[in-house]
Amino acid sequence: MGIIKKANRDYWDRKPLFSTGADYLIAFGQNCNGKSFQAKEEAVISRAMEGHRFFYIRRMDKEVNQEKATLYFSDMPIREMTKGEWEGVEGWRGLLYFYRFDDKGKKERSGYIGAYDCLYNWQKIKSVAWVDFDYIIFEEFISAGYYLNNEPVLLQRCVSAIFRDHKGTVLMLGNSISRTVPYFVEWCPNVYKQKPGTIEKYHYHTEVDGEKIDIDIAVEYCGHIKGTGKMFFGNAAKTILSGEWDVNEEPKLPKELSLYETVYELLIRYQTFAFVLQLLVDPITGTRLLYVYPYTKNRKIQRVITDTFSDDPFTTRYFRDIPAELYMRQCFRDGKMCFSDNLTAADFKGVFKQMGL
Repeated sequence: MGIIKKANRDYWDRKPLFSTGADYLIAFGQNCNGKSFQAKEEAVISRAMEGHRFFYIRRMDKEVNQEKATLYFSDMPIREMTKGEWEGVEGWRGLLYFYRFDDKGKKERSGYIGAYDCLYNWQKIKSVAWVDFDYIIFEEFISAGYYLNNEPVLLQRCVSAIFRDHKGTVLMLGNSISRTVPYFVEWCPNVYKQKPGTIEKYHYHTEVDGEKIDIDIAVEYCGHIKGTGKMFFGNAAKTILSGEWDVNEEPKLPKELSLYETVYELLIRYQTFAFVLQLLVDPITGTRLLYVYPYTKNRKIQRVITDTFSDDPFTTRYFRDIPAELYMRQCFRDGKMCFSDNLTAADFKGVFKQMGL
């Protein structure tokens, strides 16, 4: 992992990730470590100042508009970066421009240097000819719970529309707030084993209409950089400052598992995640509760809930209206849930939202 020092502080350095030459560059982990600044510096210095254009994209329209696009670049020393030629960068009607003021205080704009929009508007993006664009910044690609349907496919459609007849670079930035990320599941499944401060590469080869296409993806799990924030404490500091996966302290079983009666169990499978849900009853108090732990493939569980199609009568997309599963859903509503560990709880809750259970 690269580190650069500015004003007596350390920041993340984009150079090691960019030096991989991959088509898709993914940087995630610690908050406030300079990822966004480095992404914008690349846009201004290596793209706009060299006659190329870039695209700034977010997931939803409420996350990017004219005002927010302008604010996104407000921390950039544009005067210094352009050697005094321009004052700043502003958004206007979906495009990005350099601007300055003349001797009479009138604002002047450059030709457009980039564009901004949201992934939700992918159909609008793909209907436009984007000339001389070779760089995309996708901010906050990791969500705490909401993703568009088939989002990795939508992003590729947008990328293909922006880089219509040539290749470019897509930089995706995110914080370690959730592990249930469709991009990780589909593109780089080994990311869950990746250590902070490392870069891993993935290669994909396909053939379309007789043309061979090779795509490389480089993923950097940004390591901890000291001095990146002064207003965080408690559990929040672990994820915001260190880049650890965002987990909360969750309820564990009050007693040993052997002291409960297992009434019913099922398997929830979503992409690469799999969890066992057991409906337990305390034989002394009669209390029902739900216990969730990772599935380890060491035994067969007949009843399965999954997001993939199956003609097996015991495999469905949602819970069934039978007493045991109605009790399970009641445990969800009443908060009568316990987990084997905090990370399992975070993963399960993310899956629960994605599946709409």
